[in-house]
Amino acid sequence: MAHRILLSFALSLAALHLAAQQPAPNIPDKFTNLQVLPPNITKPQLVGLMKQMAITMKVRCNFCHAVTDDLSSGDFSSDEKPTKLEARKLLRLIQQTAAPIQPPHE
Repeated sequence: MAHRILLSFALSLAALHLAAQQPAPNIPDKFTNLQVLPPNITKPQLVGLMKQMAITMKVRCNFCHAVTDDLSSGDFSSDEKPTKLEARKLLRLIQQTAAPIQPPHE
């Protein structure tokens, strides 16, 4: 039993060490180039909506955004990737056929 507790503790410390080494996401506080989403969307709302899209589409942020996989650098406002333009088309289609897109509640 003591070995299991010690092993759990050691694994927890290792996980904390790895998490501390990860660069923080470089998500801006102010957003530019919002063409479909409301201009007054808050950061928690936008991040929540983007997480929902990534999970639904089974992709990571860098599928549509010109950012690194760990989000530590890049340009979220860039239209460099065609997938971002296609995602906008999808959001517009949803808005036309359903209710306007509402960001998740904070």
